[in-house]
Amino acid sequence: MNMFSLGEGKVPINGLLYKEWKQRQTLLLLSAGFLLIIGPLAIINEYFHYKDCLSVLHQYPGSVCTFSIDYSHRNVIGLHFIPPVIMGLFLTRAGRAEKMYTLSLPYSRSRIFHTKFLLGAAVLAGSQLVSYGVSDILFLMLKPDAVHHFHSFSAGMLVVSLMIYALVTAAGTITGNLAAQLITPFTISFFPIVIFTIYLLNAEFLFGKQAVRDIDFPWSGFLIYFMPAAYIHTSWIHYMKHALLICALMGFCFYLFGYVNFLKMPSERSGHFILSKHTERIFQVLVMVISMLGGAGVCGYAYNGSYSGYIFGMLIGAVIGFFISYYFMYKKTKQI
Repeated sequence: MNMFSLGEGKVPINGLLYKEWKQRQTLLLLSAGFLLIIGPLAIINEYFHYKDCLSVLHQYPGSVCTFSIDYSHRNVIGLHFIPPVIMGLFLTRAGRAEKMYTLSLPYSRSRIFHTKFLLGAAVLAGSQLVSYGVSDILFLMLKPDAVHHFHSFSAGMLVVSLMIYALVTAAGTITGNLAAQLITPFTISFFPIVIFTIYLLNAEFLFGKQAVRDIDFPWSGFLIYFMPAAYIHTSWIHYMKHALLICALMGFCFYLFGYVNFLKMPSERSGHFILSKHTERIFQVLVMVISMLGGAGVCGYAYNGSYSGYIFGMLIGAVIGFFISYYFMYKKTKQI
């Protein structure tokens, strides 16, 4: 009996969850396993380095070997971003046939979205909590000389990974192909610094040379953490109170944005960069403006130091931005 068939009577309450789990089981298990072993393997790796140091200590009189782990300088933090990105890409992403089938089931779009989203969030959170417990046990067994920022790092990475997951998932609700879903969160992650850079590039032309000298970089301290890409570096540990609050708020906003868009998402247009026809024009204008102000106008101004050069450069930038946006947004990608 097909438990998802519309003709078989009432569908079990947990039917949708079971369907999503079975369809994404390999992805979920691999992601959970990957997150689970990152922390413990890093500890074991540090322990072996410590043992290697002890084995050659007699060759270097006066040297000292220390088994110390500082989580504010972890080089593996980027690895924690892989599972939430992949899960955000594929948990809500589906081929046209699968999407139409899921939407045809006797569930509201709200329940479908929350089932998909919360399943991924539960896997991310659960695997990191287990990893935290295993790491704690390893510390008790291996007895390192010092462990710095472990609890802060663990709590922070849980919040950060959920924020990244929400961002990529939200991108999937407005985009129609995989490339678009990758480009969109990447752009959003760096968007604040892009805007500020554009301002710097154009400040001399707009406000005079003195304007550039008077600019103080505004992304010092915790303000930089309004940019999702900033969490790739562990310096947020030193701004835990503000950084993680900002991160959690951004994650909630991304979740809310994705939820609202999923409710209104058109069932067609799979393969287009943007699912909504009305939103395409907004994105195209934005790309053209960034292209105009982000370098083309400045290059024209730098070429001959005149307003005409600046305006001519902006026109060239508008044309370049138009063709780039047209290629990405209006060229339909073949879907499987």
